[in-house]
Amino acid sequence: MKIAYLEISPRLTGKTTRLCALARCVLAQGKTVIFVCVQSAVPYVTSLLPGAVILADGFPEPDDVSLTDAVWFYDEFDCLKTTVVREGAYYASTAARLRALDVDTPESDLLLRLIQAYGNRHERHLWPFDVTDSVRQHRPTMSPACFRMSMLGEYLA
Repeated sequence: MKIAYLEISPRLTGKTTRLCALARCVLAQGKTVIFVCVQSAVPYVTSLLPGAVILADGFPEPDDVSLTDAVWFYDEFDCLKTTVVREGAYYASTAARLRALDVDTPESDLLLRLIQAYGNRHERHLWPFDVTDSVRQHRPTMSPACFRMSMLGEYLA
């Protein structure tokens, strides 16, 4: 199975904005877009994607839309409980936890399965500005694992 897009980046680097831009391109082609995100992001995503079906994680799929013909987008997929690996879908997230290759496998881990479905690669974006002060401020307040995921966007231990 092949997916269309996979991004694993640190927090606040524009993942949702990029994912919505990709969804707008799909909408412009006349296709149905189903965008799954955390409940708190629904109003923001709805404002960016008029005409798309926006689902909060765990909410039921719409009855009046062909689910197989739709193009699916998953924002913060590693935090969602209802993420499904779908042919041609788009995924973006900050890693929810560090993985260990000797423990985690694609069979047991969604993030690693998505990397495999994207040809063993993924997109990664960092901040386009100097974050030295922010890094200094946050490093002492986070565990090393949390710092690696949230600030550096790493997902492998």
